[in-house]
Amino acid sequence: MTRRSPFILMCFMALTHAAASPRLCGQDRQRPDDGPPITWDTLGQRIDDAVAAGFAGTILVARDGEVILHEAYGMANRELSVANTPDTIYGIGSTPIDFTRAGILLLAQEDALTLHDPITKYFEDVPDDKKAITIDHLMSGRSGLRDFHDLPTDRDPDHSWIDRDEAVHRIMAQDLLFAPGEGEEHSHSAWGLLAAIIEIASGQSYPTFLKERFFTPLGMTATGFFGEAFPDARVAIGYGQRRDGAINTPSHWGPTSWLVMGSGGMVSNPGDLYRWNQAMRGGEVLKPRWRGRYFAPPGAFFNGGDMYGFETYYTEGPGSLMILCSNAGENMGVIRRLARGLYGLVSAELRPKFSLGISMRVDDGTIVVDQVAPGSAAERDGLQSGDRLISAGGTPLGDRPMVVLDPLLRSGDAIRFEIERNGERRTVVVTPDPRS
Repeated sequence: MTRRSPFILMCFMALTHAAASPRLCGQDRQRPDDGPPITWDTLGQRIDDAVAAGFAGTILVARDGEVILHEAYGMANRELSVANTPDTIYGIGSTPIDFTRAGILLLAQEDALTLHDPITKYFEDVPDDKKAITIDHLMSGRSGLRDFHDLPTDRDPDHSWIDRDEAVHRIMAQDLLFAPGEGEEHSHSAWGLLAAIIEIASGQSYPTFLKERFFTPLGMTATGFFGEAFPDARVAIGYGQRRDGAINTPSHWGPTSWLVMGSGGMVSNPGDLYRWNQAMRGGEVLKPRWRGRYFAPPGAFFNGGDMYGFETYYTEGPGSLMILCSNAGENMGVIRRLARGLYGLVSAELRPKFSLGISMRVDDGTIVVDQVAPGSAAERDGLQSGDRLISAGGTPLGDRPMVVLDPLLRSGDAIRFEIERNGERRTVVVTPDPRS
């Protein structure tokens, strides 16, 4: 995610990751009421305890690339005594932002658009205050757009039907929170515009594009949009603070509205979301240059939820990860404690075993060595403060260096850096030290 302000990665320890979308909760820490950390030995018992306290849903946990747990708990439909199963389908809140991000990056990979394109290339009659907004601004939270574009007169803030033209009209009519590029604030409306850009650039509807380019080729049969005809027995009922209709489930909410298209309005389950993660990691969708723009640094923790009883928490790995979908949103405290515990379990597997001994900052879109620790591997092997890091191991670092560096720091092998120092390109090879 592009950042305008510097951030620091001290010696490649755990990141503090600024959110550019609501999917990112940051690196949640264990809280006093969470109880002792979950371990691999206590995993089953802690889930059982959460179920006894009101958790219902499906959980998938992977360790070092192997699925350790993929089980369902509680009821999908309490009234009809239908149990959740690993195949049960849930509303996934704002998780579809992942699909929109991937769609934009795929079109950029195919030269159908560029991330620097202004939105005036795709929409007519853009107001003067919004003409400077680019696709990159929309993706990085720097557009200045407000979070949502529902109106008080809408029957429901998420499910009331409006089409794309009406959504674009509403978004363009809103006052900006700040001038494009001069602040950072998440906006669901920005992801709605990105979904519209996918339609315009691809010549396909957003749902058709996702299905034909992603879901069908990847075998994601549980992933789709509101109103689709999944069997009722397979779709969970939501139990939360709000209901919509006699049957509170996505299949009965009508088609996905452009109130949330691109940032919501979809269903899936942990099995499908794991297939998605593995395909993205394995390069089945995006080439390395663009894959680096998709993934957050290792250790990021994501949440997509709604008011209707559904919650999704997940991490992206690599290797070890957790995915939790729940339809028991009325018991949010239970869901959050369990999700945080699962996060702590898998994130402990992601900490690099080796260190370079540097801090870095982002400066004009490139990574700059800010400090070099005395006696560190970086000092010993020749990295200096002020060096601009271009690539590591032959892969460009971009503005998310941990995506590239994390797997290299796991092996401890020498890392070949291409750097720029005093305006000249050169190569520096650093052999990381074991972390003490």
